[in-house]
Amino acid sequence: MENNNLEFKPLPEIPGQEDMALPGADGPVPAGFNERFVAYVIDALPFVLITYPTLRLAVKAGFFPYTTGNEWLWKFLWIGVYVVYETIFSSGGRATLGKYLLNIRVRANDGGDLSVPRAFLRSLAYFLSSATLNIGYLMALGTENHRALHDLVAGSRVVSVRERGDLANGLVLAVSWGMMVILGGTWLNNTVLKISPSEKKQIIAAHRTISKVAKLEVIYMKREGRYTNDLRALADLTGNVNAVRAELFKTLEPNTLVIASNGRRFRITAKARNWRKTEVEVASSVDAPPPPEYP
Repeated sequence: MENNNLEFKPLPEIPGQEDMALPGADGPVPAGFNERFVAYVIDALPFVLITYPTLRLAVKAGFFPYTTGNEWLWKFLWIGVYVVYETIFSSGGRATLGKYLLNIRVRANDGGDLSVPRAFLRSLAYFLSSATLNIGYLMALGTENHRALHDLVAGSRVVSVRERGDLANGLVLAVSWGMMVILGGTWLNNTVLKISPSEKKQIIAAHRTISKVAKLEVIYMKREGRYTNDLRALADLTGNVNAVRAELFKTLEPNTLVIASNGRRFRITAKARNWRKTEVEVASSVDAPPPPEYP
């Protein structure tokens, strides 16, 4: 029997093969939290950044007057556009810009393309993940196949479609943590560190109180020819020391009122009764006349 040499040649590449999920032991490789987060920021940030500039242009063009209600309607309009964008490009095997750049795709649980209704449900469930203090997003760190809350709601998962090298993975990690630091700092600045309306009222009340003390300083100076650091002497000018004491207690943090005066000028400082004890200050705008010179 003739011995034939068999030569095996690799099959030609199938078009679109590069867009198929990487096989793993149990199916496609789940996309990691960091690459998902970077893709999410890339997709969502443009819609956030464009909201207020377009609002200003619309108001300036006369489409509608600026009101708080119209501002919220404009925000909801762009939220709706974002939901449509996510729905279209997360279904049918398509990819949003962020997911395309990070080489990840949204798939149904069975590995097939996500349907439009499920993609729409998934897009709406983003807000559910946000409403849980972002715990819904963080679930992707610990759940099976790195599924976030909106994936569990929509019956979806996110998979990688192309393997990255160590350098690319390191870059994704660095960008992800950098974005988290920036967004976390922005959130703190706009929530915890931002002065609330109630705090603002407390600060205004404290400033109003020490402004009244400053007016008493002016009255005292016109009578005595100099300013003073004696609060009791200033309170006596009102004829109602108890009322002065009550207002100081109501609007100022205890033991924080300081009146500094050298006779010609004064500076009054105190701290408001808000939780961060904001300091308020009033200083003399007119110098008291110099003492007379004796020969």
